[in-house]
Amino acid sequence: MARSPQEIFAAHVTAIGAGDVDAVAADYAEDATFITPAGVVRGRDGIRQAFTSLLGDLPDARWEVPTQVFEGDVLFIEWTAVAEKARAEGVDTFVFGDDAIRVQTVRYTLERTS
Repeated sequence: MARSPQEIFAAHVTAIGAGDVDAVAADYAEDATFITPAGVVRGRDGIRQAFTSLLGDLPDARWEVPTQVFEGDVLFIEWTAVAEKARAEGVDTFVFGDDAIRVQTVRYTLERTS
């Protein structure tokens, strides 16, 4: 049975919180599209690299997602992450389908704190 978008996102948040880049990438479709101001990344390998960079900037961060607006197979979120030497704030949109994340847009600001 396919997971709901809410179930997929819950698994995604758990994987990010654990710093498990492979589990993060597994939440995406094989041909997923990940769009940022820096450009477009396609597929799980590209997404794995993007999250390796993000989680490397925010090791052991405390993640919060105070805004989650689901509408069918689309999710809009606002999030923060606070680590020992950096913090970030971001806004993402997800499109779900076929038991995975199909498309994600992300825009975040990273601030070094020490």
